[in-house]
Amino acid sequence: MRMDNSTINAMYTEALQSFVEKTRNDDQIIAAILLGSLSYDQVWEKSDIDMKLIVHDQKLIKHFMCFVENGITINASIQTRDEFKRWVEKSVSTSFDHSYLLRGTLLFTKDKSLEQYFANIRYIGERDRQLQLLQLGCFALGGLAKAEKWLYIKEDELYSAFWMIKMIDTLAQIEVIRNGEVPMRESVQQAMTFNPDFFRDVYVGLVGGSLDKAKVQSALDRIVRFMQERELDLFRPILDYLKQEKDVRSISEMADKLGSVVRLDTGTLEMACSWLVNRGHMALLPTDAKATPKSRVYLEEPAYLLEEEDDFT
Repeated sequence: MRMDNSTINAMYTEALQSFVEKTRNDDQIIAAILLGSLSYDQVWEKSDIDMKLIVHDQKLIKHFMCFVENGITINASIQTRDEFKRWVEKSVSTSFDHSYLLRGTLLFTKDKSLEQYFANIRYIGERDRQLQLLQLGCFALGGLAKAEKWLYIKEDELYSAFWMIKMIDTLAQIEVIRNGEVPMRESVQQAMTFNPDFFRDVYVGLVGGSLDKAKVQSALDRIVRFMQERELDLFRPILDYLKQEKDVRSISEMADKLGSVVRLDTGTLEMACSWLVNRGHMALLPTDAKATPKSRVYLEEPAYLLEEEDDFT
């Protein structure tokens, strides 16, 4: 027999209060942050409590521990003050880490400087936004290529739909970020408020109903148009970089520059560059490259040039 929501909430609230009181009395713990469902959503009998405990600077043996309070599991990540500050500083705005903290609740702190760090989480930097869109755009192109292959080459509309369904969360994150918000775990529901027609047709259409080739083809066409309409937002860091350099730049040079903050390897970035070449935004001009510094054989590496007359403002 399931308990009613009010009883469950009371149980979790009591367990949280008891646990927080104990941690507050620990002279090594200087702050506690509540994360997960209990911080912003509804808990149920299978929920746990997610916490981040910030401690005085010391050498930690364990950074993740599981506790129990009143029979309720508490999963705690543990960081020193310096580790927490570095983590916040390197967490890209609109990333998962950023969204996770954004919905967190600072339960207590014995260090006032941590209050400012926690407050800064609400700030979304424009450069972070652009880089996150670039990463998501590259991920979406990878899924799109798979969906196209399975529909056009393999002639398997069901597996093509599978790949598009996998893409939906990425497309939703793109839409949420473009509208100035931070994507959460429920990013598809967030995106529905900004672009209900698209996500109704693609998300509800693919997940919630029967499939046939015409329906899959229609969804694929919608996703292609979605990417085309947003390409200058998604891939702006590439275009800005080439505009600033005013010269041919290889894919490895671009990955070194643009992949220093978000995860972008040469293969992932090449998909975005090929998209921009095919769309007429820049030119492909392969350059000589060696596989190792000691290699004597030159191979060709993709390299790109932004046409001077290309205006993408």
